[in-house]
Amino acid sequence: MLRVLDMANDPGKGRDSEDRTGHRAGDGIAWIVDGATDVCAGRLFPEAPSDAFWFADAAHALLEALPPGPPETVIGALVDGLRARIEARTGAPVEAIPPGDMPSAALTRMQIDPISKRLVFASLPDCTAIVLPPAGRGFAVEKAPPRLDEQAQARDLIAAGADIPAVLRAQRAMMNRPDGYPVLSVHRSAAGRLEVRSHDAAPGTRVLLCTDGFYRLVDMYGLLDDDGLVRAALDQGLASLVRRLRGFEADAAEDARFGRFKTSDDAAAILLAVA
Repeated sequence: MLRVLDMANDPGKGRDSEDRTGHRAGDGIAWIVDGATDVCAGRLFPEAPSDAFWFADAAHALLEALPPGPPETVIGALVDGLRARIEARTGAPVEAIPPGDMPSAALTRMQIDPISKRLVFASLPDCTAIVLPPAGRGFAVEKAPPRLDEQAQARDLIAAGADIPAVLRAQRAMMNRPDGYPVLSVHRSAAGRLEVRSHDAAPGTRVLLCTDGFYRLVDMYGLLDDDGLVRAALDQGLASLVRRLRGFEADAAEDARFGRFKTSDDAAAILLAVA
């Protein structure tokens, strides 16, 4: 059983948030979704604030309804559901979407396994889960290193005055290819590329799930480490941490220094306790 302690979802400057947090606490399930910001040449869902907003909304709605089960089964059903919704909305097969325009999202879904009673994390980069056991330090759940250093890439592209959306479209055409990167999308291969980790779920364990925009407090600005972030969330609240984050995101002139494509990214987090 999970108990929700706090939630936050703060949009980046001048945006509608493309992040989603959700839970079915009675089922021991929680998740966080981070829609990949649009760089598409043409819109698929012009009625929505952005394609990323629509895709994150659709994934969130499906996660609210999908039954518990093994991670690969749940995420496989999620992908199939997303395919069906996109095809119904566009009136065309998903294969007709140009590869670089395919919507995608980062995802971490957590479930307390009913048999082992352990926390099971299923992730497609790049959200972060931090576990704080009843005794000891908080730690980030292990995940594979990124395919590229996004901060270094951002510094280089900004310095070169490059066409950043075009570069990112070319990269996104590689999603879920054998030589590319894993991500939640409508590719059926996505479920097979899940990272699945498990950890003890002793009563009193706290878990923080957050998107990369929120995790900038650790990996971009170095204000806190993983243990400090989850403890600050417990002591100060997530809204306080968002305010601290935004203090570093008022000046676009700092983008090259920090290596960020967006001065102010969406920042979402959900703080939970194992009961």
